[in-house]
Amino acid sequence: MENDYEKKISRLENEIFDLQVELKKEQEAFNEIMRIVSRFGDIMQSVISQNETFKVRFDNLPYELTDAIQRKLYWLPEIMTVEQTIEEIVTNHKSICRFGDGEIGIIYDQQRWKFQRCDMGLAERLKEVITSNEADIMIGIIDFYGDLSHRSPEDRDPIRSYITPEIRMQHYELLQKGRTYANARISRNWTMQMVLNQKRIWENRECVFIEGKQTRMGVGNDLFDNAASVERILCPAENAYDRYDDIYNEAIKQPKEKLILIALGPTASVLAYDLAKAGYQAIDLGHADLSYEWLIRNHGKKTEVKNKYNNEYPDGDKVEDIVDHQYQSQIIADFSII
Repeated sequence: MENDYEKKISRLENEIFDLQVELKKEQEAFNEIMRIVSRFGDIMQSVISQNETFKVRFDNLPYELTDAIQRKLYWLPEIMTVEQTIEEIVTNHKSICRFGDGEIGIIYDQQRWKFQRCDMGLAERLKEVITSNEADIMIGIIDFYGDLSHRSPEDRDPIRSYITPEIRMQHYELLQKGRTYANARISRNWTMQMVLNQKRIWENRECVFIEGKQTRMGVGNDLFDNAASVERILCPAENAYDRYDDIYNEAIKQPKEKLILIALGPTASVLAYDLAKAGYQAIDLGHADLSYEWLIRNHGKKTEVKNKYNNEYPDGDKVEDIVDHQYQSQIIADFSII
């Protein structure tokens, strides 16, 4: 009897072993299937990504070709070169208000950047400024509507992804045919020759910087070493438009012969316009200082600048404190707290 039980137990053990072997094979097969599915998913994602890239390239191609064939197929805005724009500022003492994706986005209630929330009042003012036509106030826009060969290869596809037919129509609703616009990219300097040309704007001028609290233009570099003097009005690092009246009222206390340089996001476009109307030469300077930092630190590629607010770099809103007595002595007003 015991032998019968032993035989049965042995048979069961063998069956269990065989099942385990089969289950292991099935598990291995299942794992292999999952690996194949995962690889297929990666391939499909790559195809989708490439197809999207090809799509935006194809959608934008007629406009890029239009530049090459004398703009006969599609209307493109007329935009000065950066050099022509700076010459107007230096020689004819013109002011400039700059418009890019962030400013136009706010007009259409589309927040492109963290540092300025959409605001109906700001949107209305931005629309007023971009459609204005004052003799001594240039409206600067970005030269990305047509040919992109002047842009770096890594910039081209992000531009194409942004300037979809829908976005292009939003821009065109605000722009005027027959008008020549200034080049908004005076705020960028990707060669030392461009820096030297840019520095002509403030050469031997008494300057008032109107900037975000952690913008710190010129701190730690020599970008403004040819200015006659520098004073600073500090503003909120984010949502500066909330303190617009205070900032403007302080600015108009300054002598009109002083050059006003503004780095304040979309608020700068409106402020430069209002100050120019009040008799100042006001320059919406944007990221000129950050762009210079990238040039001298990393050959023009965006990089971390720990002691300056940098919305174009990951965690760029986490800014280190500084101890700089010269910087502190230049501050004539502080509206940085909302």
